[in-house]
Amino acid sequence: MDLEQLLAGLSKQLQQSWVIYITSSEVLQYLTEVTGVDDTSESNAVQDDPLMQLRLRHKASQSGSRSHIKRIRQSLNKLIGSDEGREVVKEAKVVAKNEIAETKVLDVLKQEVDEMNARFARGNDAAYIESIMAPDLSSNDVAQDTSDDDKDATSDALPENIASNRNLIHSVLVTDPADFDKLSWDGVNSHLPEISPDQFMSTFLPATNSEENNPADLPMRIATNMKLAYFNGVAQEMSTENYVPVQGLLRELHDKMRTLLPNRQDLHSHINDDDIGYSSCTSDVIRVLFRSGYLLANYLEAPSRAESTRELLTCLEAFNSRNRDRDGDNAPLTIPYEFETEHLFAVASIAFILQKVELCQMDVSNYKFAHQLAPFIHQVGHEYERSHFRKTHGNYGAVPIKELQQMLPSTHAWVRNTVGLFESTDNITMQSNLEQKMDFIKGRGFVDGILFTKQELVLPELFSLDIEGINSIRNEARCCVIASALSLHACNKIGSSILQTEVGVAGNELMSVLRKKHFKRDDLEAEVIAALTSFTTALAERSLNEEECITLKNHALAVLRGNDPVLKLLDNRIRSYFRYACRWTPDTKSTGEISAPIEMKTGRKVVKGDDDFVARGGVASSKAEFSLAAHKEAKRLGFTFVSSDLIAAGNKARLIISLVCSNYDKDILGRLLMAEK
Repeated sequence: MDLEQLLAGLSKQLQQSWVIYITSSEVLQYLTEVTGVDDTSESNAVQDDPLMQLRLRHKASQSGSRSHIKRIRQSLNKLIGSDEGREVVKEAKVVAKNEIAETKVLDVLKQEVDEMNARFARGNDAAYIESIMAPDLSSNDVAQDTSDDDKDATSDALPENIASNRNLIHSVLVTDPADFDKLSWDGVNSHLPEISPDQFMSTFLPATNSEENNPADLPMRIATNMKLAYFNGVAQEMSTENYVPVQGLLRELHDKMRTLLPNRQDLHSHINDDDIGYSSCTSDVIRVLFRSGYLLANYLEAPSRAESTRELLTCLEAFNSRNRDRDGDNAPLTIPYEFETEHLFAVASIAFILQKVELCQMDVSNYKFAHQLAPFIHQVGHEYERSHFRKTHGNYGAVPIKELQQMLPSTHAWVRNTVGLFESTDNITMQSNLEQKMDFIKGRGFVDGILFTKQELVLPELFSLDIEGINSIRNEARCCVIASALSLHACNKIGSSILQTEVGVAGNELMSVLRKKHFKRDDLEAEVIAALTSFTTALAERSLNEEECITLKNHALAVLRGNDPVLKLLDNRIRSYFRYACRWTPDTKSTGEISAPIEMKTGRKVVKGDDDFVARGGVASSKAEFSLAAHKEAKRLGFTFVSSDLIAAGNKARLIISLVCSNYDKDILGRLLMAEK
């Protein structure tokens, strides 16, 4: 590429960066006008700003585009000189302003502000969780002084309660931006499955179904069981015409709902505590509960969450209607969900709505974590993690190599063992450059030396926060190898190809059984044989004869006991797959990680598109690109049946080792490698 083409490309990218910067700055000013909240005031940033999530997105866009402009300016200084570079930047800014005026993109962005503000005005404004502190993303306007290239682009800092949480920061850094929505404050509840009223009410019945539940429901089930005795006691008090306990439950519900909308006094009238004091029968209790549930379903919950709440509301309304219609009639009343008494039904309904309010609070908290805080942590969290590591192990960058080896003995041993593997390959020697050695560490060093090592291993200090992640990768790889071996035997037995048949539920059942924790070998073998038989039956689309069932049983036992010759082949292949996954690097053009910024698109999608680079606060996602490449590799190695599972595990492994290498490549790994002769 000649200089003229390069300058043309840089100029085009400058224009697009200026569009993002100017529009974001204008929208931030408009947000202040609309909300009356000055974004320069830290005290008001969280408590008084109903459009904080939109403000943070635009601040992230502003910060990202400013960085792009500065990087291009630095490149231009080297290519054509400071004075000419300054003129190119100014010309690009003029073109950007003209483009903004012609496309009327600001009108579209301001319309979004108006829509969100109107939505909050209608009541869809859950209170911000106090533990979530919005970071101050403000910084100097580069348009005022584009020559100040050496000055830090931002003076951003994480709040102390976030900065001190090493595990929280690490969990974000090893998460692809495309998966931010899966993050949560407690690590497990971000995608808590929705529970129906029928499922919830069944826990109050004497003959509760004892079949195994989804492990994701465990926190909910534990909380329900702990309160079950109390709720039954409240129902018993109601049967003796003592309504004080149930009135206390209703007040607890009202208090929790007020925390979700503390500033909406107009909606507080729907949850007036005065009505609770007059509740002296089941119908009164249900009427008060109905109003609270209606407010929850129509103003607070997400549409997908509100469906189950509305289902219960329909049931409550129908029950009270039947109660009114039978006034004076001695005919027995049919109580919903097979409850024996209407009192227990009313109390269980309160318990359900209470749980939905708590779930709504968690959803609000997790949403703000995933969409506001996580992108910012992903940008600035590397230095915080290195700082935590220095506090734990010492200032690794300022000590001699001998002291570094003593400071991190497990890491030193791992690097030394990795160097010992150099002899087994023709692609790398001690004379290879650091980049080649780091690539080898990502592949053979991490995969063979840590993930699937057959030697006793003390995990290197660099992976101290990845114990759970590494164990989950190992377990998933084990399940995938076993499932692949079993599916191969199944296909060979019936003369079919798994690539051409949709096995759906049966295939998922096989993986589910393998992932399940078994305490007895006999139970594991029996369940795997049953799942394999079901899987093969679905694959063959016919019933299996006795000889086929016996053969499958023998194959299953051989695989589970490690006596199957296919296992060794698949063991080698699974290592090959993970080496590929951990060494994989994205196309720089697709992630924006290039010397000159990526091209930026203008318009509404810049703000709202989840797959957009700028919408993530300048944090690129390579998950889609990796998934495509990993699927091809898994298919090539014969893991088509479990390719989706391997893609997830491979991506997790890649993110773990990539973070370690990016954080400590020169100060620790590079120095330890150089010391090995």
